[in-house]
Amino acid sequence: MLMPEVDKCTVDSCFYNNDNMCHANAITVGSPCPKCDTFVASDNHGDPALMGLVGACHESDCKFNLELSCAADGIEVGCHQDHPDCKTYSPVQ
Repeated sequence: MLMPEVDKCTVDSCFYNNDNMCHANAITVGSPCPKCDTFVASDNHGDPALMGLVGACHESDCKFNLELSCAADGIEVGCHQDHPDCKTYSPVQ
């Protein structure tokens, strides 16, 4: 399975965010909420990768989770309260 891209990230305070695009090699979406565990608060921005990918997802109740990997075509990351969350997260019905 190919790792999906982070299509958009609106968390401007993250080191990996340049122009609403994630440039981390791969992010981890954590648990108990779908937060981006790769987030690094920084006024500086870097781009170690051309495009951020989703390396792992620990949200076992998400409909896109397949053996702790993300099976979505792509995801969006945005702020939720005081941390970045995967906005593509969708609980299994």
